Amino acid sequence: MSITRIRRHAPALGLVLLAALALRVTWISFVHPDPNDGRFDDTVWYRNSAHFLALGAGYVNPFTGTPTAAWPPGYPAFLGGVFRAFGEGTTQTYAANAVVATATVAIVYGIGLLLFDQRTALVGAVATALWPGQVYFASLTLSEIVFTALFSLAFLLALAAVRTRVWRGATVVAFGLATAAAVLTRGQAALLLPLAVCAWAMAGMSWRRAIGWGMLAAVVVGAALAPWVMRNQRALGSPVIVATNAGPNLWLGHHEGATGRMQSDEPIPVPDRGNLTQPEYEVKADRLALRKGVRFILTHPADELRLSATKVRAMYESDSTALDWNSSYDDGFYAPGAAGFLRTLANGYWFAALGLAAVGVAACRQRLRDLPGILPLTLLAWTATHLLFFGDSRFHYPIVFIVALLAARGVVVLYEGVRRAQPSLEGRYAAA
Repeated sequence: MSITRIRRHAPALGLVLLAALALRVTWISFVHPDPNDGRFDDTVWYRNSAHFLALGAGYVNPFTGTPTAAWPPGYPAFLGGVFRAFGEGTTQTYAANAVVATATVAIVYGIGLLLFDQRTALVGAVATALWPGQVYFASLTLSEIVFTALFSLAFLLALAAVRTRVWRGATVVAFGLATAAAVLTRGQAALLLPLAVCAWAMAGMSWRRAIGWGMLAAVVVGAALAPWVMRNQRALGSPVIVATNAGPNLWLGHHEGATGRMQSDEPIPVPDRGNLTQPEYEVKADRLALRKGVRFILTHPADELRLSATKVRAMYESDSTALDWNSSYDDGFYAPGAAGFLRTLANGYWFAALGLAAVGVAACRQRLRDLPGILPLTLLAWTATHLLFFGDSRFHYPIVFIVALLAARGVVVLYEGVRRAQPSLEGRYAAA
């Protein structure tokens, strides 16, 4: 794709980005829940831990005021920066969401250009811009939007490293930095490192060379994470790599009575507090839950198969989870009938996109061993990674851009098939 052709299509992309921003601004002008309205969920933590970061108090538990790593620090740090620059409030939070989500649409377009062609890239960007389930998240103080931007940016940089030679080293370093930022927002982003190596090998690079570049990226990620790990050693007495919620999240998906979903009749196991400080207690609780969860995995293989099936279903059965987070599961939050319509719109769009994505995968099946194959491979790897935890439809949000691009490929292939068939039909009618 030449620079001239990209410039020629820039106005169309500009309109898509404008539409993405307008939809999200419209949504947050009507739907703008306050995390401090009495609910108790992740949004409360993110909102209030960002408050203390903006004040310069560091990353502390907003309920105890003690140093913490209970949630990854990436999103609170981002939100704290927004508060520090523009002031605190839901308006600043949701405006930042709208801007970052719009930037993600541009990133999706770039990925489409590197993997397919301009038409597929533009359709993928349009699909992401209009995606109802993505729009609904704009009014939530959750990490999904920022994480998706970082994850897709790192994905784009990994693909760009294939297309350049002179700047390949610099691009790999940039990929490593973007991956580190994503890992600090959600630990699952570490998956990008082996995926990048696979992408480089699929693009024709020797495995030895691809692994070498992967090692460089891993060194960059390690160096970028080092300050956070050292901070945790000082503040918590343990070199926590990302956060102390990995153990409880793993236990929720692997214990007697586990359902495969977040809901559990049993409380998360906790240690005796004794004379432990709050940071020490936090670390010990993480390790206890981790040990119990791993023990269950090793001793209940039959249950693991059953739970895995439920987790996959839970991940992909709906795309309307943001409605529940916005309302805090309060049926009276939306106008009468609005919730049902919005839910149907989101899920209808989601399942239509999945169907078109299946067409897209079938259409490029001859190229699945080449670079485009990284898209379905990422979907499979992302799904498998989340089998370690519990299933929730919120977890598929960060890889919706992959579904959008595969669906876009399906749309383009169907459109081109109809166009090819049209002259043939016209010729038959003329002969008759």
